[in-house]
Amino acid sequence: MNEYFYRVRNLCIVLLFMSSGFLSAQTIAFDIKVFGSVIGRMYVSRNHEPDGTLLYKIVSDSKAKVLWISKTYHSDFEARYKDGKMISCSHLENENGKTKRWAKVYYDGKSYRVESDKGSKSFTEAPLYCDMSLYFDDHRKIKRLFYLAEADFNDVTHINANTLEFKSNDGHRNVYYFENGSVKTMEFHLALATVFMTRVN
Repeated sequence: MNEYFYRVRNLCIVLLFMSSGFLSAQTIAFDIKVFGSVIGRMYVSRNHEPDGTLLYKIVSDSKAKVLWISKTYHSDFEARYKDGKMISCSHLENENGKTKRWAKVYYDGKSYRVESDKGSKSFTEAPLYCDMSLYFDDHRKIKRLFYLAEADFNDVTHINANTLEFKSNDGHRNVYYFENGSVKTMEFHLALATVFMTRVN
């Protein structure tokens, strides 16, 4: 039953992307794995909008049993870029149907305003790259990125020609492995487990 439910939900997500025009642009899918088992799927897309902006989206759904507790996760990321700079972004993460963390960022013409579960703040540095840029841009030129989940900047370390990592302000180590310039696999080292993601298309 659970497997059938996930297949139907993944199909619905694909249809959602198709109806939004994303599959006609660029869409990448990843299996989400924990403790060797596939627990969900993540879709990453970039679309050229009619107004000249670049729209990035990430949607993921997963279900895992941590110790004796079953948990469902859903996350939704969005970022808009124009003329090479971010103009807005948002992030929403749900756990068992309840909001775990969220953030909204927009450019007001002078600075970037942030509203999130951690409060309000502002900054003036224009995010040239965010964590979604890693899936589509040349990762070799990325030295610093804007991490949407925390609405903050992080420096990137290039381990070798095909591996980079950054440690986010929430204390997690994020590692990306590339093959022929594209993300092939990822590791997200969390407190209770390491989440692995493997590209499927």
